[in-house]
Amino acid sequence: MSGDEYKQNLERYRDPNGELRSQIRFYAWLLLIVAAICFLFTQVLIGVRVNGSSMLPTLQNGDYLFVCTLTQPSHGDIVVIEEDEYENGEIISKWLIKRVIGLPGDSIRSEDGILYRTDAGTEQEYAVEEPYLYEEWWRDNDIEKLTVPEGYVYVLGDNRNDSHDSREIGCLPLEAMLGVVTHWSIDMKDTLSGFFGLFS
Repeated sequence: MSGDEYKQNLERYRDPNGELRSQIRFYAWLLLIVAAICFLFTQVLIGVRVNGSSMLPTLQNGDYLFVCTLTQPSHGDIVVIEEDEYENGEIISKWLIKRVIGLPGDSIRSEDGILYRTDAGTEQEYAVEEPYLYEEWWRDNDIEKLTVPEGYVYVLGDNRNDSHDSREIGCLPLEAMLGVVTHWSIDMKDTLSGFFGLFS
């Protein structure tokens, strides 16, 4: 390092505004990080709490989970979706947590508690394996064949004998979907529920 360079560095260290600029940079980065975290957990990953028993045994009443708003649903995904009901002449919006059984263009039917699906763009019908079911499905277990309209999904609860789902309310619009429940939050639901339970 030359003598001139050494003097320039020395002047910078002696600069009375140097510490102030350093603090401003620190707080600017801190503010940016906090803003990014706030955006992530209010717009992309949203926390939800399970209410009811319609998703037993996969999800328990009171479980805490995270929903990703950027993920498009696939067969078997669990989603949070809004349903509008009319009560006393007013529209009441309710959030449902259900499993996606049919995507746009799929054909769905069930017989004696066995679900059959023909995927969109195919002609081969097959029995859907459903290892997640709570118990033998006996309530409303015969569904007449239907095709899911474009822009909609067909959803059912894992606890079919105690679930308010597409069997009663029909297909629900994708635009009413909050998002897809993340697989990692399902795996960690006991830990998440224990943690967030401390604040409830």
